Amino acid sequence: MRRLLPWAVVLAFTLAGCGGSDTGLVPAAPPSPDATELDSGPVGVADVDGEAWTVLTDAGEVRTADDRRVAVGDAPLRIVSTPGGVWVSVIRDGTVVRIDPETLQVDATVALRPAGSEPEGLAWDGTHLWVVDQAGGRVVELDPSGKVVGSYTTDDEPRLVAAGDSGIWVANYGGTSVSRVADGRVRTVPLASCVGPQGIAEVAGRVWVSCTLSGKAVSLDARTMKQVAEVPNLPDADAVVANGSTVYVVGQSGPTVYVLDAASGRLRDTVRLGDAMPTSENVGAALVDDELVVTHPDEQKIYSLPLP
Repeated sequence: MRRLLPWAVVLAFTLAGCGGSDTGLVPAAPPSPDATELDSGPVGVADVDGEAWTVLTDAGEVRTADDRRVAVGDAPLRIVSTPGGVWVSVIRDGTVVRIDPETLQVDATVALRPAGSEPEGLAWDGTHLWVVDQAGGRVVELDPSGKVVGSYTTDDEPRLVAAGDSGIWVANYGGTSVSRVADGRVRTVPLASCVGPQGIAEVAGRVWVSCTLSGKAVSLDARTMKQVAEVPNLPDADAVVANGSTVYVVGQSGPTVYVLDAASGRLRDTVRLGDAMPTSENVGAALVDDELVVTHPDEQKIYSLPLP
């Protein structure tokens, strides 16, 4: 991938060249993000040994960073890397499959029961795999071999799941709520001001949730599950990832990256990656090495944004 300088660095270089005098020079425009065009639309994305692997939903494949393809089933959606392999949710097949990253072969397939289950979001908590069953209104816990060891009722149409210090967090898109699984118990709280909760991440004692239909993000105290912050004017907010003190919320339009301060909720920056309209599917996002990697299925592109 082509390396791009962060905006602040480009501006610093430009100002240094001016030397403080009126030379007629103007600051350089922010660099464009690196974009990779594909032959199929990507949705899920994950860091696999420092490289971005993406899920090509319509093609039924997983794509490695060097464009090798692995067939996994009908309508795969999400992907997560674990020490035992790379797991993928395949929503129309009702399965989760595991890929051996060395051989690029599917070495395990787990069919969720009952029939009609719809595997969606995935998370790895360090010891177990967590799979959202969108149709069943639950999140399922699997051991590293793929054996089901637990099932927890959440709310209507759960979408994405995240593992955090305080538990497993599930965004219930249809239920307008968030669920937390901790110590074998589930607690679900409504989000009165957040319609269409979808992306979710825990960082620095807070849980950040994107509200796709209301175009905002909200933050909850991870212990009390009470709302403590709200960031409005984030159109069609979707994917959420966090790193240290920073939260990245990705809107489908563009797509656009909204950079938030994890502690205060202050909007630090807005970076538009393209000119796409909101997608009929979902965008994906992951931190890979020192870049934020964003997918847009309708544009059939993968965007890579260097992090400051």
